[in-house]
Amino acid sequence: MRSLIPDELDEQLNSLQIDIASKQIPVIILFEGGSGRVIGRIISELDRNLEPMGIRYFHLDSGKKSSAALADVLSSTPAKGEIVLYDRSWYSLAVDHCTGDDVVMKEQIEGIKGFESFLMDNGIFIIKIGFRMSNEDFRRHIDEYRTRTPISNTFLSVDHIDRVKFRAVMPDIVKGTDTKRAPWDIVDVTDLESTLSETVKTIVKRMGQCVKGGWEKPEPKTVCKRYPNPREGLDLDGDSKDYSDRMDALSEELERLQILLAVSGRSMVLGFEGWDAAGKGGAIKHLCHALNPRGYAVQRVKAPSQEDLAHNYLWRFARGLPEPGHISIFDRTWYGRMMVEPIEGFCTEEEYERSADEINGFESILSMQGTIIMKFWLDIDKETQLERFNDRKNDPLKQWKLTDEDWRNREKWDAYDMYVNDMISSTNTPYAPWVAVPANSKKAARLCVMQAVVDRLRKELEPQ
Repeated sequence: MRSLIPDELDEQLNSLQIDIASKQIPVIILFEGGSGRVIGRIISELDRNLEPMGIRYFHLDSGKKSSAALADVLSSTPAKGEIVLYDRSWYSLAVDHCTGDDVVMKEQIEGIKGFESFLMDNGIFIIKIGFRMSNEDFRRHIDEYRTRTPISNTFLSVDHIDRVKFRAVMPDIVKGTDTKRAPWDIVDVTDLESTLSETVKTIVKRMGQCVKGGWEKPEPKTVCKRYPNPREGLDLDGDSKDYSDRMDALSEELERLQILLAVSGRSMVLGFEGWDAAGKGGAIKHLCHALNPRGYAVQRVKAPSQEDLAHNYLWRFARGLPEPGHISIFDRTWYGRMMVEPIEGFCTEEEYERSADEINGFESILSMQGTIIMKFWLDIDKETQLERFNDRKNDPLKQWKLTDEDWRNREKWDAYDMYVNDMISSTNTPYAPWVAVPANSKKAARLCVMQAVVDRLRKELEPQ
């Protein structure tokens, strides 16, 4: 079957794809417009002319709610040297969440700009194609954009966009997100060959800029301590009086609140960080004892793989984000970027300095999608850590928990303490707060975590 793309454009497109692969540049080409049929047909023709080894296709099901949709978007971002074609994107998610309220619209626009800045700051080049057409043009050319085989009412034709709402809201979103670093290219839809040719010309132009490095570099940023630090003045021994009775009551209440969360369709993310031997595992285990296993999953974060390192640093966490009504519990989180990585030299100073803004933006988008976010720092003193290290060392059943790296990290206690304070003071936002957990007493720590989760779920699901 003959290609509808002129030979000259086809050659330029393939040459630029080779350059992008050789320079290891990750590229997103996203398509938005009122008609999913037009988007689908243009991408189908474009896909036929690109080298399949270096390209992926992603279709956003905007009918998904909560953090699951953001997880799909983030986990589909390209690896180095890869091009991903987005058949709808985070823009369709924003349209779905707009309510006619100007404040909501502004929040969505700011969230989009922050997300795109994160992608671009981490090396991803973004090309944004918007298809514009009148109802008359669509009726005139509708037959040209039909697929070659009937696919109505199957997953092949799913497009959950409210077209009336899309046309009403999208122009304002485009205007608010047409930035110097990530500009919009608007293509007027006419006949198929003309529209395809104009689209490819636009992509070739933008990819040429990408290969030549002619795109805006990130502005310098810094980690700013702008939020209160709950570690200050914390009694590390905590309160563990009436432990069994309080734990039973909290467990029963958490069981009830999990049902309300499931019914609400919202989701919850709980992130655990803390000193080695602070008791993260025990706190998570006792929290899970109160939960229905159908509604939660524990994500145990390990060192990044080679595939992880080929993507932006948030990519590997996307797969663990919860479905609507579910809870994801992260045993270690994306906050490694603000502690381990700068201390061990796994990220550059520039990457570290912009990490607080990036993480706040990521968590802000999760929150706007309806996700309830809590982060726990389990705090112990240096003497308690040493006691627990020695207990592990002398107990054959616990020796596996103690590694040479634990002892090495202990020698860097003061450095970690400084970075932890900066981390919490720069990311303790109202929508994703940190809870400082007194963990010299393991029982007190477990009670503190349980009480904090119960209190937050009550606040979110049973507003006064």
